[in-house]
Amino acid sequence: MSVIDEIPARFWDMAEILVVDNCSTDNTLSEIESARESGRWPGPIQVIQPEKNLGYSGSQKLVYKLVVSSEVVDRVLMLHGDGQYPPALLGLIEPHLDDPAGLVYGYRDKSSFPDEEETPRMTYWIIKTLSAIESAVTGHNRKEWHTGFVMYSKEFLSRVNLDALTDTYHIDGHLQFVSGELDEPVKAIPIWKRYADYEQLKGLNRLTYIVHVLRLMVQFRIQGWDAVLPGTEAPENFRIIK
Repeated sequence: MSVIDEIPARFWDMAEILVVDNCSTDNTLSEIESARESGRWPGPIQVIQPEKNLGYSGSQKLVYKLVVSSEVVDRVLMLHGDGQYPPALLGLIEPHLDDPAGLVYGYRDKSSFPDEEETPRMTYWIIKTLSAIESAVTGHNRKEWHTGFVMYSKEFLSRVNLDALTDTYHIDGHLQFVSGELDEPVKAIPIWKRYADYEQLKGLNRLTYIVHVLRLMVQFRIQGWDAVLPGTEAPENFRIIK
């Protein structure tokens, strides 16, 4: 809810706001419905709910499939419900709405945003180290492979076999791998990420994430990418919450 509240007012006129309720078990859905009825936000939003919880990457695949099948949407940007990527960052990406790049991504940068960037030092350097390794292994230089703040063009997504993308948290990194294989123009912009009072990957979860990343890199070197081939299926069954 707070993420929706923070969307700058001008973007309600510039974009269609779509919320994916991934079969939540709390009061999120009822709270959104009440907020819509009370006119809490300056514009309409649409809420969809898949038949089952699709997970972190599954919900993104669903939205990207809808984008590809849409006749009116040109670009899509995912705001995470946990609010770690503040909606204020939309102002930084706004100048790139007409950019020819099919992928515009934000990379966390403590030098550009010393006060706003809250990624813990250990996590920050793990991300930077993994990103350097991925750039070396793939041959596609990126400032960060682990950002969830990315704007994709419909044209780029239409060239990707979305069903073949990873089911792990590294789906945005996987899409960056694919963009390199397709020679898709990309652009990087410095951003910040919020961590204070927010959940972060620790312990076994952090180790699991690193293993998934390394596995994707090995797959790239040995098997190539099925995700650059045709084969995306129609969106999974979902209902529109009016």
